[in-house]
Amino acid sequence: MGGTIAIAALPQAIGAAGRGGDAVARAMIAAGGRDRLARVRVLTWSGMARMMLGKTPVDLHVESRIEPFARSRSDSWLVSETRSAARTVMIERDTAFLVQDGAQTTLAAAQARFERQRLGAFAYLLLAPAFVSTAGYNRLNAARDGYPPIALTLDRDGRIATSDYVLTAPEPGAPAIRQHFSFAGSVNAQGVRFPRVTTMLQDGRPSLRLTITDFSVELSPA
Repeated sequence: MGGTIAIAALPQAIGAAGRGGDAVARAMIAAGGRDRLARVRVLTWSGMARMMLGKTPVDLHVESRIEPFARSRSDSWLVSETRSAARTVMIERDTAFLVQDGAQTTLAAAQARFERQRLGAFAYLLLAPAFVSTAGYNRLNAARDGYPPIALTLDRDGRIATSDYVLTAPEPGAPAIRQHFSFAGSVNAQGVRFPRVTTMLQDGRPSLRLTITDFSVELSPA
């Protein structure tokens, strides 16, 4: 019930915040409210992803569990296979592991940092766990210790429309990787609003399109 009330109140709340010109406030309200976003302990979703391997598209089932800026788990497997063939990336605060075919491998430091930063881009969409500042009427900057900063642009209703993020390469000495995200639609759980479709360009080339079909949120006590 609380989530339904919060979503129903969005147009009025966004309008009030918009008149003040505070991009941070508008974005927080559109995503579910600062207090609620700060209480998110876990994001979980499942869906479909199209990944580009060079010029070849690969369709995957995906499941992700993210504890914002703490730890995460990402499972993916080909649509032509069963879940038993999943490739799992598990990220802890200081280490990361790949689990596949029953074997667990510790990732090298550069690869672990890359995977941590990659999934950190989704944690930034919660806004409240990061330091967020206004960069313009529809633009925000956000930062979190241990992660690259991110630049966000907003739609007219305050929802995040795009983001730009520069990741450390997964191989030592390789150049940084520029990622541009665009977001469409929304999914809702516990009053938290999150993009349904994420499209990613990597160094200007199509890299990933994620579509969430099931979404859930765990909140800490109020």
